[in-house]
Amino acid sequence: MNPENRLIFDIGMHNGDDTAFYLHRGYRVVAVEADPELAAAGRIRFEREITADRLTLLNVGIAPEEGGATFWLCEGRSEWNSFDRVAATRQGRSCRGIEIPCRRFHSILAEYGVPHYVKIDIETHDRHCLADLQPSQLPQYISIELTALAELATLQSLGYDAFKLVWQGRHAAVQDETRTFTTWALRYARPIAPLAWLMRKGSSLGRKLSRVWEKLGRLRSGEDARRGWIFPFGSSGPFGEEAPGAWVGFEEAAYRWLAIERIYPGEVWCDVHATRLAGGASLAASSSMREAA
Repeated sequence: MNPENRLIFDIGMHNGDDTAFYLHRGYRVVAVEADPELAAAGRIRFEREITADRLTLLNVGIAPEEGGATFWLCEGRSEWNSFDRVAATRQGRSCRGIEIPCRRFHSILAEYGVPHYVKIDIETHDRHCLADLQPSQLPQYISIELTALAELATLQSLGYDAFKLVWQGRHAAVQDETRTFTTWALRYARPIAPLAWLMRKGSSLGRKLSRVWEKLGRLRSGEDARRGWIFPFGSSGPFGEEAPGAWVGFEEAAYRWLAIERIYPGEVWCDVHATRLAGGASLAASSSMREAA
């Protein structure tokens, strides 16, 4: 990989918190956001960077075919916007559909080049980005919101051989999760989660529970302040070598994913970061998850 490659793709820019971090670190960024309102807000937030040609913002969706498609906007939870109506209406949320232009991911790669790192978080369409990657032209680092073991297997089939599983809400390595106060609090707060969901529509208690839930997530993120950046709740956090935890092989990563799926069925919100370690460098093998499971 060219050490001068200072390009990052932010696929699923949302409110721009991840893009802001990449720009802060001196990278050029190509950001993709399907929601026209979020894209318009991004153009205002990053007007100087766009003018300076440090940021290219594309208001398109990523799809398996070029053209237009229906994109579902989730009312009150824009992070759940999706081409999948089921994903956009989780927890009984209402949504509305709009038609937006779509591009194949490979066309963006062809236009802007292979980036040093690509972050992908586009609510069930991550797989379409993976499908357009070629083993001969891979980003050095990649992360996706992991929703199925098959996605991890796809990364391995492309040639990635080292992985980190990271809790997205807390920017903590999965193997460390039993040792953090945040996880302890979230685990024992689980019985009140259904109550918060039932009271979500305007209830004072429901709003307070939601704020507590978010503050618990911020506790872990605040540790990054010493590096000159505090990652907002819901952002993807550090990437590459700076992502929390040690690189592990496919089998260990798969085991950790299956273990946390068993502990928190249907509630897992984590990213998988992947890279290729040249020369078969040794990978950390942790037994902590096996002991915990």
